[in-house]
Amino acid sequence: MVMTSHRDILSNIKLFSKVFVLAALINLFPAVDVVFASDGLTISKKTGLPLPRFVSLKGNEVNLRRGPSLDYKIDWVYKRKNLPLMIVSEFGHWRKVTDFEGYSGWIYKDLLSGSRYVIVKKEETLLRNKASFDSLGKAILKKEVIGKLIDCEGLWCFIRIKNMRGYVLAEDIWGTEINKKY
Repeated sequence: MVMTSHRDILSNIKLFSKVFVLAALINLFPAVDVVFASDGLTISKKTGLPLPRFVSLKGNEVNLRRGPSLDYKIDWVYKRKNLPLMIVSEFGHWRKVTDFEGYSGWIYKDLLSGSRYVIVKKEETLLRNKASFDSLGKAILKKEVIGKLIDCEGLWCFIRIKNMRGYVLAEDIWGTEINKKY
């Protein structure tokens, strides 16, 4: 007959606990939906696209939900086509987004477009002919005006608003990333 001491039982419990914790951690990692590239960039496993990234609304009326399904409550209804949003997370066909005011929630992926738009965040900013402080102004853009992002370089972004094109200071708009080619 084999006798088991209290020391052996404690040793087995400790071993079981370590194995259980290790197994739990291994099972959690597939749920993580991102990988980290060598340059520090976060890449979504689901889409292969960087996180965070900017997108825009496809339609004039889009619901922002508390969670990633139709079962979650609608917290906000966006009513501006082309409104820029930043995707910060992905879950299945749902994207967690943040807007220029800091509100965040979930939107179904088919309601979002990869087209890049920006929104003016200052009370007024000047749309200029050239990327220079000396350049003449074409228009004064008011807060929350939305424009199509064409390119950014250094301090300046080249945008289109209806039939006008021009340069604005990158710090005066939301929807851009510094040092990123568009």
